[in-house]
Amino acid sequence: DIQLPKEGDQYGQITIEGTSVDAPVFYGDSPKQLNQGVGTYSYGYLPGQQRTILMAAHTNTWFSDLGSAEIGSIITVKTHYGTYEYKIVDTQVKDYQDTTAYDFSRTDENIILYTCYPFGTIGFTTERYFVYGEYVSGPIWVPAD
Repeated sequence: DIQLPKEGDQYGQITIEGTSVDAPVFYGDSPKQLNQGVGTYSYGYLPGQQRTILMAAHTNTWFSDLGSAEIGSIITVKTHYGTYEYKIVDTQVKDYQDTTAYDFSRTDENIILYTCYPFGTIGFTTERYFVYGEYVSGPIWVPAD
């Protein structure tokens, strides 16, 4: 049985092939989690739940090299319940209020990483850099209701 992480828990580590991204992954995306590593949107999903996983980190720290991620490269998320791989299929810059940047109604495993744009900016920006990944491998599970 998979134990769901609670808000604030570190449940994994993320790396992206061809970049220096190598960071702890937390459940939740409050300022506290984003200061500690990569945050997972807690109203979204976790790796293995066959849905859209949305993760964010600061552009001046954990995701400072996200712009080096190339289409075809592999995003790896190692969790306490399995290792997940996603192939990067797209990158986009969108307005921070653009809700078309992610789709939580999808019923397939996919991952979206994002950070403030331009890279290295400190403070609020109106643009976000998105990296989209398609599921390659990892254990699929359905949480208990």
